[in-house]
Amino acid sequence: MRLSFIVTSFDILPYVDPCLTSLAAVVRPGDRVILVDDGSTDGTAERIEAWQARGFGAGVGVKAVLLGTNTMGGVGIGGNIGLSEALSDPDCEGVFFVDGDDWLEPGGFAAARLAFERGGADILLGNYGEYDDQTQGFRRPADAARWGHVARLGKTAGPQSAAQTEAARDLALSMIAVPWRKFYRADFLRRHGLRFPEGAFFFEDNPFHWAVCLAAGRIGFLDVILCQHRINRPGQTMASTGAELIAFFDHYETITALVTAQETARAEAALDWLLNNMSWHLDRLAPEAFWAYAGRAAEVLTRVPEPLWQGSARRFSRRPVGGIAAALRRGDVAGVVGVWVQQAEARALHARLEEMDPRALLARLDNRLQAEAEIARFAALSALSLPALPPLP
Repeated sequence: MRLSFIVTSFDILPYVDPCLTSLAAVVRPGDRVILVDDGSTDGTAERIEAWQARGFGAGVGVKAVLLGTNTMGGVGIGGNIGLSEALSDPDCEGVFFVDGDDWLEPGGFAAARLAFERGGADILLGNYGEYDDQTQGFRRPADAARWGHVARLGKTAGPQSAAQTEAARDLALSMIAVPWRKFYRADFLRRHGLRFPEGAFFFEDNPFHWAVCLAAGRIGFLDVILCQHRINRPGQTMASTGAELIAFFDHYETITALVTAQETARAEAALDWLLNNMSWHLDRLAPEAFWAYAGRAAEVLTRVPEPLWQGSARRFSRRPVGGIAAALRRGDVAGVVGVWVQQAEARALHARLEEMDPRALLARLDNRLQAEAEIARFAALSALSLPALPPLP
């Protein structure tokens, strides 16, 4: 099977060489590498041009698409340009996305590629690891426990029952939506015209993930580490704390439009997806975004049908986001923002105390106690009834 690798990049100069070096270790003759740079200004585009000139080995095609200026939103436009380039090639049989600051794991990637080639699935999901750029440590992604459900799907080869197909779809929808953990069959993408939504927003991979999973006739899984995903690096979208998080409400509306009225379980899954993401947002939302975020959340949650809301309300009743979402659904935007402001002030005070040198804190406290003692002593002396002095001669 000939794969087209779509690599997207923007201002990632310190990371692009390790990424492309790891890619060079997994490509095969007949594959194609499409490098889409979204208007980098830090030298990334020049490094990509150098890689295009160098190539990725005999028989591997390379094309660099340098956009020259940064497009609106996140990966959507660049990803779509890469998809159009890949799918316009009649020899392309499969697509794999690569995040330009990650790196591929050759062993896991090769195993997943083989399973995808032999399994006949429209998409195959693999696992990945996370590398914290600040702590320089590795960890498992938040959905790692979901892999325990794969075994319950039963056989992964041969004909599937309708129940197995839908169970696989539900499991895929519950996993983190990133595009670079999946192999996509090219004919499947062509047939359904699947693309990222484009607009002045980030996190476009979420509605794309839902569209792909809902359209797929067969979904495969393999619990191997395809790549290491870099987190907590400067400028990363996942570090967002501001108004860009409001895009999740737009994406929720896009997702619900994909789910028909008869698919009650999928509508519940979509609402659970939104509340889970809101829970993640609450720990990082910046004060300057409080009013805009709460207003948009109230607008969307108010429109959720009552029977649908009741199910999610029960499932999230023991989590902080459950109470917040219920208040926003009632329209209590001011009350919710007031709570957030108090919490932000408490966190800021706690952070200042943690940053303070304990010895300096004790010294300041000691000085304050000494000052208070002197004031008390002066007040006591001032209160004494002193004898009158005799008159001057």
